[in-house]
Amino acid sequence: MTTTTSSPGTEGTSTYSSTAYRDREPSASRVCWGSILAGAVTALAIQLVLALIGLAIGLSTIDPAQSDTPSGSAIGIGAMVWWVISSLVSLYIGGYVAGRLAGSLNGFLHGIVTWASVTLITIMLLSGAAGRLVSGASGIAKMASNAEMPAGIQLPPQVQSAVDQAQSQAQQKADQAAAQAQATANDPQARQQAEQKAKEVGEKAAEGGAAGSFGAALALILGAAAAGIGGKSGHRPSPLSTTSTVHA
Repeated sequence: MTTTTSSPGTEGTSTYSSTAYRDREPSASRVCWGSILAGAVTALAIQLVLALIGLAIGLSTIDPAQSDTPSGSAIGIGAMVWWVISSLVSLYIGGYVAGRLAGSLNGFLHGIVTWASVTLITIMLLSGAAGRLVSGASGIAKMASNAEMPAGIQLPPQVQSAVDQAQSQAQQKADQAAAQAQATANDPQARQQAEQKAKEVGEKAAEGGAAGSFGAALALILGAAAAGIGGKSGHRPSPLSTTSTVHA
């Protein structure tokens, strides 16, 4: 976009001032990864702060001594709503930062790329945390088993007693489940009821999975829109001013 103004100069001359807003850059420099990284880090930091605030609010509502403590479902719904709102706010601010630092480049697209970067970083962090949790649980289970303990190392008597008791209870429950399964297999009516119950559980699981997938997709779309709008809001074209003098 170009804006031209003229002003009378000295006798026989006129001065023209032109201000051009550079909205496009060469293809090689249309992405500013520094601004995207800054926006992603900002979004993650704000998301962490808002998550801690939400956790503090949720814990402050729990009082075992009072009878008006919110139910588990109410706390879960509140946590989900707070997570969606905090995610949208953090992505908007992250997109705004990316669009602002991108200068004359496309702020909306920089906001979208910032959202994509935040999403991938979050998935990697959650995957790593889940992997470490499973690995730690597996290590504890191996240490609790005498068969996996190195030679010459024994657990304390109290711990060994607790482990033996847990193993005995698990074996007892497994035997009861096996006996119940055998009785169900021999009773046609019980087998039919079990099949019907399993079908209902499968249908509920499928409905829950579908609803969760649609909800996650909607949350991602809203996050992308928030980051893109933030990047568009933060975009500022760089003016290029030129002045020329024409002699009459």
